[in-house]
Amino acid sequence: MQTITRKSLLIALVAIIAFTLAACSSGNSKNEPPTNTPPNNSNTNEPTNTDKEPEPPAEKKDPVELTVGSFGSESEQKSVEDWFAVFQKTHPHVTLKYMALEGDPANTAISMAASGNMPDVVWLSDGHVRTFYEQGIVAPLNDAFDRMGVDLNDVNPAMLSYGAIEGNYYFAPRDLSHMVVFANKTLLEQESITMPADGWTWDQFVDIVKQVTKKNDAGETMQYGVDFNFNWLPNYIAFSQAAGGDYLNRETMKVQFSDPKVIEGLNMYANLIKEGYAFNPFSGSPNTFHEGKIAFYFGVRPHANSVKDAAKAKNFQWDLVTLPVTPVKYAVGSGTSGYAANAKSKHLEEATDFVASLLTPEAHKAFGLAGNAVPLLKSLVSDPYWRNIPEAGKNDDVYVAHPENDVGRDTDVLLPAAAGTKIVGLLGDAFSKYLNGQTSIEDALRAVDEQVNALIK
Repeated sequence: MQTITRKSLLIALVAIIAFTLAACSSGNSKNEPPTNTPPNNSNTNEPTNTDKEPEPPAEKKDPVELTVGSFGSESEQKSVEDWFAVFQKTHPHVTLKYMALEGDPANTAISMAASGNMPDVVWLSDGHVRTFYEQGIVAPLNDAFDRMGVDLNDVNPAMLSYGAIEGNYYFAPRDLSHMVVFANKTLLEQESITMPADGWTWDQFVDIVKQVTKKNDAGETMQYGVDFNFNWLPNYIAFSQAAGGDYLNRETMKVQFSDPKVIEGLNMYANLIKEGYAFNPFSGSPNTFHEGKIAFYFGVRPHANSVKDAAKAKNFQWDLVTLPVTPVKYAVGSGTSGYAANAKSKHLEEATDFVASLLTPEAHKAFGLAGNAVPLLKSLVSDPYWRNIPEAGKNDDVYVAHPENDVGRDTDVLLPAAAGTKIVGLLGDAFSKYLNGQTSIEDALRAVDEQVNALIK
């Protein structure tokens, strides 16, 4: 038997090591793809390539109580609370205190601002924004829109315009309210008239209005074709554009309601009132739509509840249709309300973030689920949550139809508040005199122009 020497053992060991190294090298050749299986490390303290670095803890903020002043109605409070629940997901350090403001919440808020105790966030109508801006009590929202990821392209532009003043936004609208036509279907059926369809023309509308109008032997109208809701600023503004005119000179920023084209548009509606086919809002006639005595009524979504109640009380069926399309310009009057942040809030970032969040889809939907609002976000129009309120089976599409034709009231944001807030009252006085035969429409509207423009510096 041959003896194994130390030298031979050493040679054998070197050979084994060399063979092992060669085998390992051949296992990662070009012909064999690398394995994706992570190594099974016995040291559990060593991170593998699938481990993630721990995220730094969120910045801890001091608790904040945000006061929100609005209507005393339970439905509005619930809408705000549901909206706030969404906001709290990104702002967990903030809590809500809802304050029911007496009377008109905006007017109450102005009084509170004078005393230095206006809530952090307040409800405003579209017509209040300029007044609050001029008094320096509402904060710009542009930075908050960025922080909250608001997509302004998703917002109805006419509604958004109510908060736009000199390059900043001071107001987040809560809903879309543009004019639609409520129809008394029972009255139409009694006259053998089919319910009109969306897209009907002005001529078709006028024909039906004249057909359903009934007068007594003395020439007094007992049944009207339409109530235009004429003495309302959204309609004055829309009607004045129907013939292609513009009530505001964009160069001088002065009103021009006496412009011939503006008068032509307004007269398309006013003449039907003078001839007794449309309801005269200055006459005091008891023959109203809610009494079942008018075929059509121009209104907005918030009017639906009273229409439903009237239909039940007077036993008539109702539905909705879009405004008739006027031949030159199809302008649909609009309005809204919403919320603004107190510029002097001690919690300004939280207040502006909360207001801005109303224009994000999740928060906007949460606000509207209580049934208080038609969405003004394009991304929510097809969502069914806001439909069938207050009654199922109605033509709810009209509330969001033709957004490109919605016209905002530039008088509310472009003119000084001292001038803009006077317009509806002055127009009401002018048309009351004209429709009751006390003056010509030209003289009446010329007087409006003079009085409003005297307030524009």
